[in-house]
Amino acid sequence: MLNKKDLRSSHSNSSEAKPLDRKRLVVLVAVVLLSVFAYTQTRDTLTVDQRGALVVLIVASGFWTTEALPLSATSILIPLLQTFLGVQGFSQALVPFFDPVVMLLLGGFMLAVAVEKYDLDEYFAYLIVSNVKAGPRSLVLAVMLTAGFMSMWISNTAATALLITMAIRICENIQDEKGNFTKIMILSIAYSSTAGGLSTLVGTTTCAMAAASLQELIGYEISFFGWIFYGFPIAIIQILIIWVVLFALFPTTVKEIPPIERERTQLTAKQRQTLVVFGFAVIAWLTGKLPDPLANLIGWPGHGYGSSVVAAVIIVLLFFVDLLDENDIKNGKWGTLLLIGGGLSLGSALEVSGLVNVISNLLVSFTGGGSPLLIVSMVTFAGLGISIIASNTASAGIFLPIAISLGQQTGFSPVILAVVVGIGTSLDFMLPVGTPPNAIAYSTGKVSMPEMIKAGILLDITGALLTITMAVLLWPYLV
Repeated sequence: MLNKKDLRSSHSNSSEAKPLDRKRLVVLVAVVLLSVFAYTQTRDTLTVDQRGALVVLIVASGFWTTEALPLSATSILIPLLQTFLGVQGFSQALVPFFDPVVMLLLGGFMLAVAVEKYDLDEYFAYLIVSNVKAGPRSLVLAVMLTAGFMSMWISNTAATALLITMAIRICENIQDEKGNFTKIMILSIAYSSTAGGLSTLVGTTTCAMAAASLQELIGYEISFFGWIFYGFPIAIIQILIIWVVLFALFPTTVKEIPPIERERTQLTAKQRQTLVVFGFAVIAWLTGKLPDPLANLIGWPGHGYGSSVVAAVIIVLLFFVDLLDENDIKNGKWGTLLLIGGGLSLGSALEVSGLVNVISNLLVSFTGGGSPLLIVSMVTFAGLGISIIASNTASAGIFLPIAISLGQQTGFSPVILAVVVGIGTSLDFMLPVGTPPNAIAYSTGKVSMPEMIKAGILLDITGALLTITMAVLLWPYLV
């Protein structure tokens, strides 16, 4: 029987570095030829550093999209190319690799390591689900809300692996002739984990990258609490849409769910300590900077320390109270942190060289200025489209600086467009390659590719339309 560690490893193994093969050689040749062509043919229209930044963009996009090189290796290549092509110095190009958002996500990752190490996630997941006494629809909704909540604070990969393991155990004791209820359970968990992660800055890397890009490029800060107003409503509505869509697409005859039996145990000392640190982290993140109406109401604006400072405190605290040791450091998702650093470094190259303004001007001329609805729709579907075939973090790294500049050029809020990219690039439900939860769901063998595409394409569209609606009608009141 698969367990949560098996499912997590089945996803991670798929992204291991491969020996030099035909695909890598083909991509390398194509990228080099395209880069040389772009560099030589823009001699009269772009400055030297803009042409260099264009080559960096082509190389990063090519290797990130095809994964002909490991994503983290491409991320390290980005500052190297900037140095060789004269875009900016190596030291300056490396600065984004330790942007405060990297510390924020490292804190979230290490907190998740502690939660998983002491099975605190498993304890509460079973506690919640075992207390659901109603029918199959209520059980699925309870599992989905659990997945969404867990993904707000720990990696959606870990949340998906744990809950799918639990779901398979439940479904083994159910008379499910067509297997549709099993499909619903597995897909609902994966999709809800993806949606739930949109709620916070530590839930999904693209959201953190959006906040970091806004801070770096235009000096606009979105607090931890402030992001929740953007992401949480979309997460809740999308989870409910997923629930309705999956039951409509996969009709099931299951009427009753057998009792979910699990021995009642008390929290261990380590679990209690982890829970205290977890609670401290959530409260400290939420109270860093309170929204003005709430701050005025209670007479306190928040403690004033940024989310990354809180994350650093959490990391030190986890080691200080012996919840983590040196052996746990390797589980900090360093490849993801390198990918984020590479994305932010790419954005820095586009901004410093001025190439991002050239690209945004081309988009403005292409759309004729355009209405806010047209601009938001274009950014949403472009980000979602590339994330279907490429890493969502890499997609955000490519689109964020362009979207922010596009907002500045058109007069539409760059803050809203950055949030659109942060959320839109993480809304893919269609293919296993789209997100880690999708890959885990597919790896169970309980859901076929056509079934995932059937459900995913509909949810991709609803997610995009929901994001566009929020961005045009509601988010202007938050900026």
